Amino acid sequence: MDILLLLGIAILAGLAGGLLLQRLGIPQVVGFILVGLLLGESVSGLLPHDLLLQLAPVSQVALGFIGFMVGAELKAEIFRKYGPKFIVILLWEGLLAATLVCAGVTWLTGQLYLGLLLGALASATAPAATVNVLWEYRSKGPLTTTVLAIVALDDGLGLLLYAFAVTVAQVLLGTSTAAVGWAVWLEPLREIFGSLLLGGGAALLVNQLLPRLRGDAEQTLCLLTGTILFVCGFAAWLELSQILANMALGVVLVNVLPQRLATVFDRVKDFTPPIYILFFIFIGARLDLALLPQLGLIGLIYLVGRTAGKMAGATMGGWLSHAPPTVTRYLGWALFSQAGVAIGLSLDIFHRFSALGPVGQQAGATVLNIIAATTVVVQILGPPSVKYAISKAGEIPPELRKGG
Repeated sequence: MDILLLLGIAILAGLAGGLLLQRLGIPQVVGFILVGLLLGESVSGLLPHDLLLQLAPVSQVALGFIGFMVGAELKAEIFRKYGPKFIVILLWEGLLAATLVCAGVTWLTGQLYLGLLLGALASATAPAATVNVLWEYRSKGPLTTTVLAIVALDDGLGLLLYAFAVTVAQVLLGTSTAAVGWAVWLEPLREIFGSLLLGGGAALLVNQLLPRLRGDAEQTLCLLTGTILFVCGFAAWLELSQILANMALGVVLVNVLPQRLATVFDRVKDFTPPIYILFFIFIGARLDLALLPQLGLIGLIYLVGRTAGKMAGATMGGWLSHAPPTVTRYLGWALFSQAGVAIGLSLDIFHRFSALGPVGQQAGATVLNIIAATTVVVQILGPPSVKYAISKAGEIPPELRKGG
């Protein structure tokens, strides 16, 4: 099928699926993902994996815009007011999820290295589906603000835990040297700080160019769009995080040029829905239903441990940091989604440990299958849980509360 025809069908089918589920009181992003599942290799095969690889730039652009818009929500006054609370909550929800998964998997398998690897990946939260629900229901309030901050910071914490887990796992398998250990630690630090520097540097460049446009909104929109695409491409070339880099771009711009860019942010949000629809359809198309039977006890422990850790950790972190009651009670419900970072790191584990002999090969394959299979579950259950959280917190406008 012609690729443009296929993309047209995908967007229209995704829109229809999103509207149908929206009428049932379910976030539309679930409809996009389910349509993708129907179009993917698990069902119809219209979007096979080799075609998805060719269309990867669409997903990269979507992640760039999502990262930019998340960053644009994080104003300096928010971090001045809530910054310490965010850090306490982040550490509790991320570390408790990692600890429970690690303990459960180690108890079941007797393999601490496997527990450490899966525990580290359990800490990550996918921002895309979570943030899309917040935008769909135009939610505002302490919980929404906290969710945006936590999903923005979670990637960094996940990368650091991953570095620790891989280093210790290699020692336990008897394959690590000091040089390898340092290399594993330096890579996530390079990715985190390199991404922040790239996004921040691009923002400073925009700050220098913007006065030359003399307030023209359309030209400003073109400048921002071009910069986001530039940051996406440059981050991919340098093997940095596209979403972190564009978050940094959004954070710096919204704090340096808040008034000048206010209307442009709204315009960006207005023209990106087709890109987001394709992004979530591609996520659905990558889901492999055949993996579900492979979940087994390890997968169930991963799901239960991660869910319990996120919920209990968010509650404890909120309580210790004296966060608003709505944050303490409902934040955990908004942290279920898992995709990009966890899948990417599981692939890295698979490739890295496949070179460490039969035991390493088995560990890498187990991690990859568990993350892929659990992603099928949490990508479907995550968005309704976000809606439940913001609905119970009273942060959805009255006209959008149907089915809440």
